[in-house]
Amino acid sequence: MGMGEHAAEITSRLRRETHLLAQLRARAAEHKARVVLPEGEDERTVAAACVLRALDLAQAVLVGASGRVKALLGAQDADPQEFEILDPKENSLSAIVAERLFERRRARGLSQGESLVLAHDPLHLGAGMVAMGQADAMVAGAVSPTSEVIRAGLYHAGLREGIEVVSGSFLMVPPKAHWLERPLLFADSAVVPEPSEEQLVSIGVSSVRTYERLLSRKPRVACLSFSTHGSAEHPSADKMARVAAALKARGIVADGELQLDAALLPEVARKKCSGSEVAGMADVLLFPDLNAGNIAYKLTQRLGAFEAIGPLVQGLAFPIFDLSRGASASDIVNTVCLAILCGERN
Repeated sequence: MGMGEHAAEITSRLRRETHLLAQLRARAAEHKARVVLPEGEDERTVAAACVLRALDLAQAVLVGASGRVKALLGAQDADPQEFEILDPKENSLSAIVAERLFERRRARGLSQGESLVLAHDPLHLGAGMVAMGQADAMVAGAVSPTSEVIRAGLYHAGLREGIEVVSGSFLMVPPKAHWLERPLLFADSAVVPEPSEEQLVSIGVSSVRTYERLLSRKPRVACLSFSTHGSAEHPSADKMARVAAALKARGIVADGELQLDAALLPEVARKKCSGSEVAGMADVLLFPDLNAGNIAYKLTQRLGAFEAIGPLVQGLAFPIFDLSRGASASDIVNTVCLAILCGERN
């Protein structure tokens, strides 16, 4: 599927789908959400906005220079009059966003002038709109680095109460007829390189919330390691065991430390850790660091043919989601729908 796929082709294909992502899109459509797309000068983003409208999934606000956005809409055979376009340089919201941002960040040295400059940046304008309730979610990152998307989220939304760190998960959807019939959530696969023990607990809590919002049931969390229940002695294995204990103390169904095969394969779980509530049945895989999480999701995606949806930004007070810069228009549509479902206001 090429990045330049026409919106009409994407719409037709998505209408025919019946698997999990189709079900999630249908649930998202029920919210009638307004979603800001700050990268409105990117052709994939504009194609995604057209699909969102055609399938009645959400109302998209395209941020970008009006002429450029209208030209891209025209290339999709869409009527620009049917879309909301917000020019980041000429609008009435930036001043309000700037004032709110200044009040939030003045103690950290941000001046009024700097606040106004940021408020005219598409990412900050979009994040400010979500924080003020002018939009239900923001999705960006097809053009912008992850660090800039998260920075805008932290500046305008901040962390959700009780969460210590922003993290990123991937919803991994198995291909048709795969032996694993359930989706998995991988975390953290996108943001924190070397999380502390406390940060891993926070990432685990955020991941449980993400899974519950998307799949409407409580997940089983496997805290992964190269060791299972003390089969190897090492500080990193002990760390994951303590993380599992901390999550269980919060009422989460968790176990660790667990090797990957023990987490997913019932026959291995019976041999290595019989009696575990998680082993052989894990839904959320909590990785010890970003190296493991990022490599694992890409291996699963590229060699296992799983569909990887994300990164799903976790831990912010409001849904401000990131994209891979290699994202297709279809990826953007799916991420918008997951952002809507994960929204704090829903």
